[in-house]
Amino acid sequence: MKKTLILIALLLAVMPVLADTTPDQERVLVDKVYKELPVMSESLDYIIKNYVDEDKIKGDLLFHGAIKGMISTLDVHSHFMDLDQFNELQTETSGVFGGIGVEITLRSDILTIVAPIEKSPAWQQGIRSGDRIIKIEGELTKGKTVDDAIKKIRGPKGTKVRLSIAHEGEDQLVEVEIIRDNIKIQSVDSYILSDNFGYIRLRNFIESSGRDIGAALEKLEKAAVRGVILDLRGNPGGLLDVSVDIADRFLSGDKLIVYTQGRISSMNRKYASTGGGTFGEKVPMIVLVNKGSASASEIVTGALQDNKRAVVMGTQSFGKASVQSIFRLSDGSGLRLTTAYYYTPLGRKIHEKGITPDIISEDKFPGDQVWRLNYFEHFTNYAKKYIKANPSADEKVKVDDKMADDMIKDAKAAGFVISDLEIEKNRAFIRSFIRAEIIKALKGDQESERARVEDDETIKRALDIFKSSEIMNVAK
Repeated sequence: MKKTLILIALLLAVMPVLADTTPDQERVLVDKVYKELPVMSESLDYIIKNYVDEDKIKGDLLFHGAIKGMISTLDVHSHFMDLDQFNELQTETSGVFGGIGVEITLRSDILTIVAPIEKSPAWQQGIRSGDRIIKIEGELTKGKTVDDAIKKIRGPKGTKVRLSIAHEGEDQLVEVEIIRDNIKIQSVDSYILSDNFGYIRLRNFIESSGRDIGAALEKLEKAAVRGVILDLRGNPGGLLDVSVDIADRFLSGDKLIVYTQGRISSMNRKYASTGGGTFGEKVPMIVLVNKGSASASEIVTGALQDNKRAVVMGTQSFGKASVQSIFRLSDGSGLRLTTAYYYTPLGRKIHEKGITPDIISEDKFPGDQVWRLNYFEHFTNYAKKYIKANPSADEKVKVDDKMADDMIKDAKAAGFVISDLEIEKNRAFIRSFIRAEIIKALKGDQESERARVEDDETIKRALDIFKSSEIMNVAK
């Protein structure tokens, strides 16, 4: 009986394909499937009658294993989901879920971080785009799937998970212990920067993102900003309809945003703009991307770039732009299958290629020891000490090397170990972290984040480029 159920499931798996093919094509596909069924049936007979460990072939284990085996031959984004995993999928786009706050994929068969969620436990520990996860709890990840990794990394809030990480371009492993938390995504931040330029940071494409972008644009329009920086760095993507909505807010009507192309005609779709309003359509724009910008981020970037609506700045994006369709199976489990690829308005395939910026600007990251200084609140402690000693300090504080040396001296006195070489390599970051924490103590989180944005070297360069007449005329 179990064997029959599995064979039926294998046949049902091809039905979505057969539904949109010609009679001749259907016959060819059916003939190919039936040709292989005797081998499958024979294999199942041998397993059921002879395999030594009966527990491993009880219940749905063999059934689910057969489906996993099929899907493992496809691509890294197609997965089988058991009942619990399928139900968990429903929480992924709501903006709240448990874990350490990372998007993971397979690159060259190595588990790789697409992007950490900002302010998540992983981000606080210095995890960044491109990092490779070599071990989880001391166990090598070679041969593990993304689902395998997620199962091991996720867990109850307050529990710990130990990862062995290799930063991109480095061979030495870094051991990181991360305390799990409930991850709440704040989708959008926006600020008015110096010289009256607007800044919008979009972290993820979740259900509220379109509305949040709309609110941010209203705020920037009231301030009559001279231009807008849309920061999609480290944004791993999300919902397609939200990416279309957001691109639409910056385009005039009837502009192609993205199209999909698959094997069956129902997967071939075009998405066009309806018009985003005078301000959103006309304000000069720079879009920032990096290797952590994926999926929906690449759709928005490609749409704005191909329609000559914005200048794209940064580094090559990740290159994940395939359509995964969800199919629920009769026992409550499900399939996530790649059914199409995304293409930019000018016909560029995004998947495995990414978006090439108009202006290359490499991101710079603080060293691991600086992240640890931040994690153990040495910057926070110094900021409180500084304000107590300087009660007239305000948000215009200028942080110099003497202040940085004083902070490091305090950290070392508390037992923190950092080399002189690390200090010299990271002085600019150390000063920036101190400034942000002083402003946070004086003015709160929002002003502190604004200070971090203004100290970002890529954003400084974007503002400089923005002021050139060439860039200011892009949207005209």
